[in-house]
Amino acid sequence: MIRRRLLSVGAALGIAGFVGLAGATPAAAAASTPEAVCGSGYSVLESRTLGVDRSTGKPAARVSLLYNASSGYNCVVTMHINGYVGLGATTEAGILVAGGTWKRDKGDYSYYAGPVYAYAPNKCVKYTGGIEYTYSGVYWDSYTSDFGHCG
Repeated sequence: MIRRRLLSVGAALGIAGFVGLAGATPAAAAASTPEAVCGSGYSVLESRTLGVDRSTGKPAARVSLLYNASSGYNCVVTMHINGYVGLGATTEAGILVAGGTWKRDKGDYSYYAGPVYAYAPNKCVKYTGGIEYTYSGVYWDSYTSDFGHCG
């Protein structure tokens, strides 16, 4: 009786573990570059590092602005880097096209916030990214660019 119950519990845990893995987002874990997150045809225009990984002293995230010349779309993604890859943290990515309103993605993410897309041929864009990190306390570090990349 006890042996059967242990096997049932073990089987249930095994099934729960399998379901948990199947429900995970392997694409999120596999995307290791901003280009991979935004998709084919996107190139990084600029990027900035954010936060500090307390175990290494290296940046915790990088916000990147990308552009696809054939489609006219910009893309912004804030990716966890160094020791923050796989760790849940409030993370944000956003873009503003001149004359428009902010488009943002902010939430508790383990790999990246975004991608956030905006159609902006011949218009200036402003982008932002942020991450909550711990380093002898809990901090929020963000970057917001000026308007630029007006082509």
